[in-house]
Amino acid sequence: MDTNPMVKPHIATTPMVVMTTIAAVILVCVAAIIVLAWPPKIGAWIALAVVVIAAALLTRRWTTLIHKKTEWQRFSDRQWEYLTRTQSENSTTAVITVLGFQEVQPTGSWATIRWEKFGYVQTAWIEPCMFSIWPDTVLLIRPDPNQIHVGAPWPATYHVSSSACLAIAPARLAAARATN
Repeated sequence: MDTNPMVKPHIATTPMVVMTTIAAVILVCVAAIIVLAWPPKIGAWIALAVVVIAAALLTRRWTTLIHKKTEWQRFSDRQWEYLTRTQSENSTTAVITVLGFQEVQPTGSWATIRWEKFGYVQTAWIEPCMFSIWPDTVLLIRPDPNQIHVGAPWPATYHVSSSACLAIAPARLAAARATN
């Protein structure tokens, strides 16, 4: 199964932090043993080699995680630049966040959405768009004037047509931008 590209990858996971801390403590202890018991026995050199190899593997894993986060950040920035540019080019748009999916069908999906301008949460039917939509995705759409009327109550279910979907971006960045 693919991972959700709209969710920022974690760098500092608990197992990585614990393993790095343990490797650092053991490295310091082995280095202290080598320095204090000079010339050290062969076992100290073997322990040092094992710890250095573990540290190298951990460093490679940290580098991979940081690279994934950097790539995600670039992806997110590009998506938000496109969304912002598209929003400025179109006269009437609305930003919604897909909070989750209840049912996915070949002709569309039942989802829970939040209208960002109003904070209103409702059920929606989303037709398949030209891009993949995941939970925590922000969608820039053209609101349908046949469904939303000024002064009238919100429809129980909103229908998002594929032609109304203009752009997407990760929702976590939306929350961070809203607080700035």
